[in-house]
Amino acid sequence: MQSIDTLSDFLTVAGSGHAATTAYRIYDLSRRVQRLDNQEFARIERGEAPFPTPRQQHAFLGIVFWNTAKANDPYIWFIKLPLDERGLFQHAARQHFLSIIVAALDSPEQQLSAAEQEKILAQNPYIFTPDEPRRAAFHALVSAELSHPPSIYYEDAQAWLSGTGLDDDNQSTTGAWENLAVQGIHDVCTRDLHKSQLQQNLIRSFAQWPEPLQQAIVEAIEHQELPATLAQHWRNELKQALQQQSVATNFVLTRLRLLASHADQAATQNVVKQLLAALPAQQPDRQDILLALSARCWPALATPANCEAFLTAAAAESQEVFTTLFRDLVMLPSLRGLLLNLLRQPQLAPELQMAVAKLVQRTRSGS
Repeated sequence: MQSIDTLSDFLTVAGSGHAATTAYRIYDLSRRVQRLDNQEFARIERGEAPFPTPRQQHAFLGIVFWNTAKANDPYIWFIKLPLDERGLFQHAARQHFLSIIVAALDSPEQQLSAAEQEKILAQNPYIFTPDEPRRAAFHALVSAELSHPPSIYYEDAQAWLSGTGLDDDNQSTTGAWENLAVQGIHDVCTRDLHKSQLQQNLIRSFAQWPEPLQQAIVEAIEHQELPATLAQHWRNELKQALQQQSVATNFVLTRLRLLASHADQAATQNVVKQLLAALPAQQPDRQDILLALSARCWPALATPANCEAFLTAAAAESQEVFTTLFRDLVMLPSLRGLLLNLLRQPQLAPELQMAVAKLVQRTRSGS
């Protein structure tokens, strides 16, 4: 087997020496499920760029590769690799992962069945199992990008969510919403979110649907590129709700997650600024909102005002909350410079100054 120093090397040479070649795609499952360009991934592996969206100081990856003669039967690996303080792959961990794979495949009989490959991977410490919503989002995206058919649950979900499966009495002909499968909902949101009929029904009906159904839809849409019409609608809903004396925290969390793909837009950043100025009084609710902003809407914190307001709110919760959120966000290349510059600002709110001082002290002591 040829010399293999990176994952890209392995995936490139996996099919060498055979009549058919190997193709592959990399998906980032760390925060939102997104395709990661092969060339960009190779740059990250060479240490030329940091990993774009770390979570818990790791890169969570979905790797899809297939023999071009069997494009309908790809292999799928879910791997979790640690990152260093610069956001680069920890060299030793990546090489350990590769050594396990290469050692298993470096034999005269390299044509392993899917079951044999699964057995190898089950013993690999870098393999992880995505939660159900993330796994459904991944499979929906991969099947759509590879022009594979959707799951068998797609048609019922499509009819229900777009409102086409209604009889003359406006009752669903596809059964109760409880019968909709998670994978079907993700397939619809991945393939049909650009269609006007689905958009119109979401605008008209989403707020009236049961919370469990709303939650399932949110868990699908937060990984999609939201059409402008839906983004404007849900952004306006959130903006109007924040003008009221009280607003349900679940309503806020739902709209934040729906707007995840528009978090870098000025209009969304302005609404987040309004939200940070009007956080709820109840501590659990505040923490839930801060966590949602950090996990899904971190690009909305890329303005100095929002970043400082977010950190001030985190510091007001507790030192533990502040430290956890800061360490998570500072790993993101898009926020790292802003966060580090903020630490040097002399005029900060007293609670933020104290939290920063304790963070610096703990960092220097290695705790």
